[in-house]
Amino acid sequence: MKRLIFTLITLFFLSASQAQILNPVSFNYSVVKKGADLYEVHVKAMIEPKWHIYSVKNPDGGAQPTEIKINDAKSIGAVKEKGKMKTAFEKEFNVNQKYFESAVTFVQLVKLKPGNKKISGTVNYMVCTDRQCLPPKEVEFKIKI
Repeated sequence: MKRLIFTLITLFFLSASQAQILNPVSFNYSVVKKGADLYEVHVKAMIEPKWHIYSVKNPDGGAQPTEIKINDAKSIGAVKEKGKMKTAFEKEFNVNQKYFESAVTFVQLVKLKPGNKKISGTVNYMVCTDRQCLPPKEVEFKIKI
């Protein structure tokens, strides 16, 4: 009987600790060849319902904007965003926040060094609901070409 109670209590605490880990964004990465050593890096964010991720163009003073950093190539131009951007005034920050719900694809044009067969980098982002925000997070990625 003691063994059964111990097992049930252990299972309860294990499941409760797993429930505390929030990760409402998942990413897919791909590249599209645009020319000799020229590629578009596509970083697609899939966002769980009720959560949103901030635009790369979110204003200063607001939540942390999403940032795409490329390590193995030279970035050309600004990151483009493909998705339905929303704007809302948030009195906590006193700014109009720019964000995406459901999904957004960030696209960065890069030029690789000749012979390079991979692109790596990081995505720095912050996600919130109307009730809470998670701390900024950095995710690394590698794409073989």
